[in-house]
Amino acid sequence: MRKIKVKTVDAFTLTPNTGNPAGVVLDASELSTVMMQKIAREINLSETAFVCKPTKSDADIQLRWFTPTTEVDLCGHATIATFHALAQDGLLGMKDVGEYNFKIETASGILPVEVIKETGRITIWFGLKHPVIDQGVQPKVEMIRVLDINPGEFENRAADVCDKNLYVQVKRLHTLFNMKPNFTTMSYFLSSRNLEGICVYATETVERDSKVHSRFFAPTIGINEDPVTGSAHGPLAYLLYENGYLEHAETFYEFQGEQGDVIGRKGRVRVQIEISGHKVTSVRIGGNAITVMEGEMQIHE
Repeated sequence: MRKIKVKTVDAFTLTPNTGNPAGVVLDASELSTVMMQKIAREINLSETAFVCKPTKSDADIQLRWFTPTTEVDLCGHATIATFHALAQDGLLGMKDVGEYNFKIETASGILPVEVIKETGRITIWFGLKHPVIDQGVQPKVEMIRVLDINPGEFENRAADVCDKNLYVQVKRLHTLFNMKPNFTTMSYFLSSRNLEGICVYATETVERDSKVHSRFFAPTIGINEDPVTGSAHGPLAYLLYENGYLEHAETFYEFQGEQGDVIGRKGRVRVQIEISGHKVTSVRIGGNAITVMEGEMQIHE
């Protein structure tokens, strides 16, 4: 038997018990995949991140993410949570205030991370891979059944698919707040189409400075509703730009995304995009976090 250090960190917030909580295991290099899954199930948050030694020479660390039921290729909020925990403990050379840059090995490829460590605040930014978006692939009639939304509440455009997630736009914030999806029906719908999640979003927002409000559902991987989904804001950024919602965006644009308000886990995601030739060429997401719990877990392996 041995012990490992475990933290619970709320991401995309500076207020405890809001945002999206993630489990973080800072030294997981000697854990098997089976044990990582068991630990994630025991912690029982939407995702738990495991920091491992990299297998690629151009990476500083390897990150793996597990829901209570399966491993996933990418998790935005758990990445924010992990680097907050690393910086808080002064690991990876982050003992002093300053800006630090890393490359992380993930199942989605090598991703860049920037940590800005200030007195009393840590901000993390990380880049997302360019999404491949298929437009207009799902008929609205199925969305009505899955989301239990009146036909007139959908924005007059087709849904989009990116990285096994479906993106559906509705007209009003009120619709988002009052949705009550049937997760059994949703699970069947997603599984039958080899999809993992549904992001429903509106450009009407709670806060004046925000550009999008969203909710994210992924019952097939053990997450009925994710409080704040950082990785979903990459495709959202592309969709908002392509459909004219980011006015005056020329070569660079930064905006805020909202999520979690309806379930009492308010979180805010910063999004930066670079543009060339009227196309989005890169996206990175950022945010803050706060550690709410830390301790040790006994490992019997």
